[in-house]
Amino acid sequence: MKISDFRALVEQRRSIRGYDESKAVPRELITEILDCARWAPSGGNGQPWEFIVVTDRETRHKIADYYMKQLEQKREMDLAVRGTAKMTGDGFRHAPVHVVILGDPRVKESYPIRTKLEKAESHFITGLANATLLIHLAATCLGLASQYVSDANSPYMETMLKVLLKIPEPLRIYHVVPI
Repeated sequence: MKISDFRALVEQRRSIRGYDESKAVPRELITEILDCARWAPSGGNGQPWEFIVVTDRETRHKIADYYMKQLEQKREMDLAVRGTAKMTGDGFRHAPVHVVILGDPRVKESYPIRTKLEKAESHFITGLANATLLIHLAATCLGLASQYVSDANSPYMETMLKVLLKIPEPLRIYHVVPI
């Protein structure tokens, strides 16, 4: 691969906020995307990620409902402080696949003591970010749209998603990536 090919891929990637849920994403493509993500670099090769693939329509719509609910306070705060609120909607509701990216903080225990004390949280988050970026690039490479839903780890939405998806402690929700 040439750097020009990679740069073209990077420049082509966009966050898409509207989907057609009648267009299914083949399971093989999701498997391919997640296989790419698991090659992401991570501190101490801790690989702190786990992925939940949500294809059930009712569950995907519930995820979008939680997102919209948690936006209410966010919008109210922005209006109070800034006098304006620029929030996106739930266009990802109709994406046929939602990938929920989870992090397992227990990986921090495997770091050398000094690294654990100084950089454990940074390494943990960076590994999850690297895996998330590879999901977006792999989706783009396959001609699929994706979006970055970072509010999935807000206290309200994370709590609700953990209950909905039966996510055990101590796993943490990092982000949701609709595809």
